[in-house]
Amino acid sequence: MQRDIEVKLLRTLLTVVDEDGFSRAAQSLHVTQPTVSQQIQRLESLIQAPLFHRTKRPLRLTPAGQELVAHARRVIMLNSEVLDKLSAIRSHETFGMGCSFHFADGLSTMLSRLAEEQPHLRCATVTGVSASLADRVAGDELEAALLLGTRTARSEMLGRLRLGWFGHRTLTPGGRVPIALLGDRSALSLHIVEALTAHGVPWYSLPWCTDPLAVRASVQAGLAYTALCENAQHKHPDLHPAPRGVLGPAPAPLPVYLAFSPTVRESVADAARAAARAILEGTPLSPP
Repeated sequence: MQRDIEVKLLRTLLTVVDEDGFSRAAQSLHVTQPTVSQQIQRLESLIQAPLFHRTKRPLRLTPAGQELVAHARRVIMLNSEVLDKLSAIRSHETFGMGCSFHFADGLSTMLSRLAEEQPHLRCATVTGVSASLADRVAGDELEAALLLGTRTARSEMLGRLRLGWFGHRTLTPGGRVPIALLGDRSALSLHIVEALTAHGVPWYSLPWCTDPLAVRASVQAGLAYTALCENAQHKHPDLHPAPRGVLGPAPAPLPVYLAFSPTVRESVADAARAAARAILEGTPLSPP
């Protein structure tokens, strides 16, 4: 029959030897002296030999005890080495974080901040439409995601993004306004349409705006109007705030959420919160 020696028992043996007695070992291990005695007896039962000369003072090891102590120190050292290596591997774990297209400008700041504050975690980032990222978070493909106007079962609202109209195309009186929208379930695009409808603004969509760069490029080129965060021109000087009265009041602020997967670890959740704060630095947010 195979017999295994618990590492805990070997630690107790070494403590008895190093502390030169059962009583001091019990104090060092924060257990009772009978507990120490029982663990030594279990070891003796496993090796089928006494470990100490019970009738001699000071405490002396038997030949079997000397042999076991030598091996025990190697076992304890190997145990610590294995745990240290595994800890090092875990300390460089990668967590996946999604970021809405609309906040992608802050990714460089986020990565730099995480490298400084949490070098033990590596963040693999992916950008996309919030609805698609939310699906990936819910499906445990991503640990967290910063979303605009889209929430999940497990999410925290970080604030509300203040919006403004941008564009400088000359319009024909009474004509429809060209609007650059991002498709594929974009919460911002739906919000823009609702705002235009609510204020009776005649409009039409540019059909070739299939990604955020195309949306912004069409606005910078003077081909269309759209709504972006109200200070978007600070990072992109070619964006011009729309003249007043062209599109009515700016759309209402849109909620910003930090979503978590169902199985996210708390350490990763904290890292995601720090990442979100870095991404949103300088972003015009109203309180939740």
